[in-house]
Amino acid sequence: MRDVDLVPPTLPVVRQLGQLDDGRRWLAELPSLVEQVRTAFGLRLSPPLPAGSCSWVAPAALPDGTGAIVKIGWPHREMYGEPAALRAWDGRGAVRLLAHDPVRHALLLERCDPGLPLADSPTEARQRLRAGCAVLRLLWEGRAVESIERLAAVTADWADLAEERMARIRPGYDPGLVAEGVRLLRQLPGSAPRTVLLHGDFNPGNILSGPDGGWLAIDPKPMVGDPAYDPWPLLEQIDDPFAHPDPAAVLRARVRLLADELSLSPERIVLWSVARRVETALWAAHHGNVPGGAAIMTEARALADL
Repeated sequence: MRDVDLVPPTLPVVRQLGQLDDGRRWLAELPSLVEQVRTAFGLRLSPPLPAGSCSWVAPAALPDGTGAIVKIGWPHREMYGEPAALRAWDGRGAVRLLAHDPVRHALLLERCDPGLPLADSPTEARQRLRAGCAVLRLLWEGRAVESIERLAAVTADWADLAEERMARIRPGYDPGLVAEGVRLLRQLPGSAPRTVLLHGDFNPGNILSGPDGGWLAIDPKPMVGDPAYDPWPLLEQIDDPFAHPDPAAVLRARVRLLADELSLSPERIVLWSVARRVETALWAAHHGNVPGGAAIMTEARALADL
């Protein structure tokens, strides 16, 4: 396959990483990396998938004809724990890791067929939430791997960044709410009643339908910490609760469902949601999208008011 087919300019990873100096350097090496990985594993590659903003992903066939997915990651903090987490889960709640090339940051994964994202399931929102919860329960049974980062260390860094960005950018966001989000990022991990192996990015686009009618998680950003950290993306993205006529009622009902299904404190689910929204708002402001961050802060306020 020609290089132009391997790394077309329309790929999300090309558009996203093309904005960063380190990303552009990695993209320049990517065609060679793809060829090295193809040769090392003896793969027949298909054109890359239009998915992933920090990795190159393509269907592949193993030498015996078995279908697989090859994923080559841009080196960054959130991706280093993925192979260890996938080994710990060993196909239980997540796709199975078939092989790992740590030098090229390449993963060979089982192909998840039919692979329909939970976000696109035709079932109603409550059924999709319950399906996601069933996957989370399996993932949280995974053993906590020593090499995987602790949630407390990550969110402490996020708290420092949020404070620095608020002071430097002065985006006009509610200072009291930002301070509350920062406090939660620092304090919530230490008050967790238990710790588990977290997925870290449990949105419904990262949950695919498997061959047995169940669901499997992909693309973890794993950490070890409070299980109440994981549910927010599922709650927010199964459909947009803020687009409903009464967002507060929808949020309360979904939080109750998640708390019941996952044996969690509803208050901790909400507090983590506030903390994560505040961090995301300041991330958006740092990347030049102050109005987008303001919209996220409005969501954070609605959550805090619950």
